[in-house]
Order: sequence, then structure tokens, then C-alpha cells
Amino acid sequence: PRHHLTKNWSIHTPRAMMSPAMQRLLTCLLVTIFSVSAYPSSLSSSIMSNLRSLPSTAPLIIGYASNANSGKADRAIVDGANIIIWSFIHLHITDDSKCTIKTSLDFVEIKRIREKYKHVVHLAAFGGWNGPHPPTFSNGSSLSGEKWCEVFMKFNEENDGLFDGIDWDYEGNDNLDAPTAKFTLETLDIMADFTTEAKSQGLIVSMAPAESYLDASVDPDSIDATFSLRLDLPPRAWTSPEDRDMIKGFSHAGRQCYAYVIAKAGVESFDFISIQLYEGYAPYVYEVTRGGKNPVDAIMERVDGFLGGYVVKGMPLTSSPEYEVKIPSSKLVIGIANRWADGIKFCKIDPKTLKDAYDRTENKYGEGFLGVMFWTINEEGDDAKSRMTHALKKEFQDLHPGDFGDNEL
Repeated sequence: PRHHLTKNWSIHTPRAMMSPAMQRLLTCLLVTIFSVSAYPSSLSSSIMSNLRSLPSTAPLIIGYASNANSGKADRAIVDGANIIIWSFIHLHITDDSKCTIKTSLDFVEIKRIREKYKHVVHLAAFGGWNGPHPPTFSNGSSLSGEKWCEVFMKFNEENDGLFDGIDWDYEGNDNLDAPTAKFTLETLDIMADFTTEAKSQGLIVSMAPAESYLDASVDPDSIDATFSLRLDLPPRAWTSPEDRDMIKGFSHAGRQCYAYVIAKAGVESFDFISIQLYEGYAPYVYEVTRGGKNPVDAIMERVDGFLGGYVVKGMPLTSSPEYEVKIPSSKLVIGIANRWADGIKFCKIDPKTLKDAYDRTENKYGEGFLGVMFWTINEEGDDAKSRMTHALKKEFQDLHPGDFGDNEL
């Protein structure tokens, strides 16, 4: 059998014999007990030696995948993908207060892929659209990010170091009344504290904010440069009556929420940050499809914004309510969609456009951005022309052909 749930910590007690007050006290104590002695503070040396580092030269080709046994992940690797982000895994608290990692990913197949293609890095993504945010105990408390990181490290060790690190992909929900239609500050704190602990343990850490969650192309004097926990906002660029009619009440944007995670964890704690230009009704798709902007110019506006820095106001930080988001080119990844995108709600970006933007970034700043991420390998086609990985490799392989591997299926 292919098990996808990990064993984890638990404290067993005959709850039926306890008063409700005592049960609540026990739940509170679980967090304290966990923080003292739940897990060792670092991975074993054997697991550490199994972890892989990022490929040494850009551009990276990063693809998300969830189905490990379809053959599409293998094909994407042969086509040129050198980082696979497996979606998704979830922080989970069971009914009897055990803290675990929950997933339906096929670890047997992922392990086969990992062993076959030695040059490829594998990350596990938390979240996803409609996905759960970090859970709480029955009394409303939760583990700290540091302790959740220890849960993940234990899980990864039990699975022989299957993942080289993690990716943050927490997003909103179709149901605007759902709890996950907004962030809590506790969720963002968990992300930040987990990140710094994971980085200290030698794991790769990345994040993939939707464009509205980390928007470098905003007017600095507008409300769009102000932090918000909400994930149910109307998309900022679609303001005219005609635009509003076109998007038919769509209201699933955020506003600079991931900036808080970067501010608290430090940009140095992230190996790369992938900006989802394919967010539904993102500012990018508006500028290119409705505004007629050259797509390379639109990408460069965002590259310039991140590399030059932009200020987010209204941040709930103890140091200052303002924070300058500044991402170096060595950590910046452009996130795109493959063939599923309709070019109306979700942008279509041609690989040649990305190559031109990469070259302009290199000419202007001395190096290109780190790479390209796409969602999703599951939607790759059977023929070469319908596969994003193949098209990206074709555009970029003249730069660093040794980075793409030459393995056969």
C-alpha cells in the first residue's frame, strides 16, 4: 500500500474520564509539552546528505505537479524542468490533537522520480486555492511556525528526505464566507517563523504569491500599496463599468499580504519567490489584454519594481508600519500558466516573451531573473508544441544547456 499520511506525535489519555475543564487544560498543555521535547532540533546527517541544492545557474524551469504516476512529471524533467513542486501537503491536527502532515501525494512514485533524475530538486507546497490554512486546536491556539517546521522535518525524515524544501502557496477560497477567504496574522506568522527555522535547517524555501498578494506595479500613493489580510477584494485594475461587467462580480484578490511574511522572515530566508502573473484577473492580464501594453514591457515593469524596491504601508510590524519589498534578480521567478489559460481571465505568456524579458533584465542589471515557474505539469500536452517545458527549454537552452539534463524517459 502507498501510505500518504505520516506518523506523528500524540498523547493518549482516557478523555471520557476527564471533566470538560480538564480536557481544555490538556489541550492547552499539549502545545507546551510539544515545545519542550517533541522533536530533535535538526535532521539526521543521513537525511541532510540526501538534500539537494538549487541548480547553480539560471534560468531555472520550475513546474508544479500533483500526479506522479501519469508520466507527465518524467516528461517535464526530460523536456527541461529542474525543480518540481509537489502540490499539495497540509498542516493538520487530528481529532485527538495529533499534529501531522496530510497529503494524497503518491510518495512511492515521487521517490522513483527522485532516484531516476538525480539533478532535479523536489519541493512540497503548502496550500493551494481552496486549500486549508494552518489549523488550530479546539481552544483556538496553534503551534508556532517553528514547531510546525519540526513536524515537517520529522515527516520528511520518516520519508527518507523525499523533499529538499517547501513552498508557500496559501491562497483564498471560492466561497467568500469561508474562513480562508482572508488571512489571519497568525497564519502569516506561522509562514514566516516556519521559513526561518527551515532555512536554518538547510531546507530550500520558496513562496508563490498571486500577483495581488505581492504587487510591485502599484501606484505608491494608492490604497493598493497598503497591506491587507483580505483575500476577497475586487481586482484593482478592473475599475470601469465595462470592466466590472466583464469580470461578473469576481472578488478574490488580495493586497500585499505576502509582504508581511517577507518582512518578518527576511528576503534572505527565501531561495526564490515566484510571482503568479496568471492570477485570475491579475493586473498583468489587464494591462496586456485590455490596456494593450507590450507583454515584455509589462514584465519589465514588475522586474524593475521588485529589483528597485517598493514600499508597502500599513504593515502590522513592531518596527515600522512601512516596509520596502526588494527582491534581487537572483531570487525572482516569473510565474506563468501553460495551455489551460484562456488569455482573458488568466494570462497567456509566450516563452519568447519570457526570453526577451530575461535578456532585458540581464542587460539592465547584469544578470537575468532566476527562472520561470508554471502551473501545471498536469496540463502539459502529449506533443512537444503543447508542452511548456519543451518550449521554455527551446528558448533558454542556448544560455546554459548543461542545466537541463539529457535523461530519457
